[in-house]
Amino acid sequence: MIKNRMRINRSNIGDKSLSLLISVLLGLFGLFCIFPFLHVIARSFSAENPIVRGEVVLLPINFTLDAYKRVFQMSSLMRSFMNTIFVASIGTAIQVFMSVCIAYPLSRKQLQFRSGFTLFVVFTMLFPVGIIPFYILIRNLHLIDTLWALIIPYGITTFNMIIIKNFFQNVPVELEEATLIDGANDLQILFMVFIPVSKAVLATVSLFYVVQNWNVFMPAVYFINDGAKFPIQVTLRGMLFGDLISGMLGSALEESSANRIGAEGIKAATSIVSIIPILIIYPFIQRYFTKGIMLGSVKG
Repeated sequence: MIKNRMRINRSNIGDKSLSLLISVLLGLFGLFCIFPFLHVIARSFSAENPIVRGEVVLLPINFTLDAYKRVFQMSSLMRSFMNTIFVASIGTAIQVFMSVCIAYPLSRKQLQFRSGFTLFVVFTMLFPVGIIPFYILIRNLHLIDTLWALIIPYGITTFNMIIIKNFFQNVPVELEEATLIDGANDLQILFMVFIPVSKAVLATVSLFYVVQNWNVFMPAVYFINDGAKFPIQVTLRGMLFGDLISGMLGSALEESSANRIGAEGIKAATSIVSIIPILIIYPFIQRYFTKGIMLGSVKG
């Protein structure tokens, strides 16, 4: 009896030690992940000279808001923000709608040739189209140099659709049958039964789509030539690599010698401003995130 208790105590001590070790390692990993973020924040609130000299690490030096003021005064940068907001909002709405419209019929067992349709959709994820025929298609659709080139061709992501489909397959069939008895058609079943019980998975997929659309970069490089229609990520890339920063700052660069404002501070401030919308949205969806992924990943 005593030996069994000793073994249990040793087992508990071992489990606690392992949990403590895992917590410490995850804490250190979290610090490594958050360090670059804090460093950029510190640079965005610092004067230009300390940034150039490499003195800014985690805390701002010569605290100033001039970089943020200058960012919001740049008309081209604000125009890029508006372009990205348009793509993220309209694109996400279209993508979620189309994903639901495809996922619902594919989740119904009574659909004829369901396996074939599913294979057809999954095939596009396994074997994506080449960039050259894709570009020719976009050109023939007259979408070059339009923001719709970043929305319409990406109306559905197969992975996200499969998450919704798997969730729909696990909705109790009794709910559907009860609605059918009341005389509802397929559209009414979708909007009155499936969507109301799918808030978690739809919120999760919406977050995926929002992040995807907010960070759109390569499609804009391929299909957008007009600088006035660049999304924020393309404009930010031009600033970080110096292609656009001189023209956008103008005379502001001359003020850097006065220890006030300069290119490095504005680059950091722009980087922070570009991720603020995602940081604002995430807390409202976070409570659905884990639940939505788990429910949508269950194989039906």
